Amino acid sequence: MPETFLDMKSSGTAGQIQGSLIAYMSLFAGLPNMFMVDADEYWFVSNKPAPGDCILRTRWSDDEAEARIDATLEQIGQHLDHISWWVFPNDQPSDLGKRLEAREMPGGRGGNWLWKDLTQPIPEPKVSVQFHVKQVLDDQMMAKWVRISAEGFGNHDLSCFYDAYARHGYGPDAYSLHYIGYLGDTPVTSGTLLDVGGCATVYDLSTPLAFRQQGFGSALMHFMMSEIRNRGYKDTWIWSSDMAKSTYRKLGYVDADFGLREHDWHK
Repeated sequence: MPETFLDMKSSGTAGQIQGSLIAYMSLFAGLPNMFMVDADEYWFVSNKPAPGDCILRTRWSDDEAEARIDATLEQIGQHLDHISWWVFPNDQPSDLGKRLEAREMPGGRGGNWLWKDLTQPIPEPKVSVQFHVKQVLDDQMMAKWVRISAEGFGNHDLSCFYDAYARHGYGPDAYSLHYIGYLGDTPVTSGTLLDVGGCATVYDLSTPLAFRQQGFGSALMHFMMSEIRNRGYKDTWIWSSDMAKSTYRKLGYVDADFGLREHDWHK
């Protein structure tokens, strides 16, 4: 049977997602070998699997769009040979997706987008009574967060996350908040809450292989969802890998279509 999605294309959530993703990528701006353009278009090249490479905004007139598409891809092509181009409902020109498809850049939902109504109960997962959560508040804890996150994501080099998040800081003005879940004194899972642009959501939930299937990731997710609700938000959204999708569904998330589409470009 075909998949069904909650139709949220007219909800305005896509604009919040766009702003959140731009704020997330911008945390890494200025780090070695990373490049950002933030004008009437926004794109970011990290040259790393994470945080990744993407085009996230265009504000072009119909008349200039064709030339700007070509110029943007040529400029990006100086750094890498492929990129994901995200098209959001408010991007201009309004037919940008069709223009990309005409360049043999087919579009799709770009993975699993899910939404949660926070006015409804958040199912609390069962987990050991020894499990507890601590917020990262200094560089020493951030180094621990990066280690746990890297182990959960296949031991990729995430040193740029330390550089970006330590630079961003941990004070009251920080919109990127980081948490570690512990079993007793042992760190077992990690994640980030981004509170910016009129929404709050979770990024980079990670649990090392040795600690999976014990409810730790779900418990940390429950903690961060509760924090989002305590900050006054009535809903939240998340992008999920195929592997994590069932975890989020058990916490009350539902598949949603916000109207955004991902187009892949290869040089």
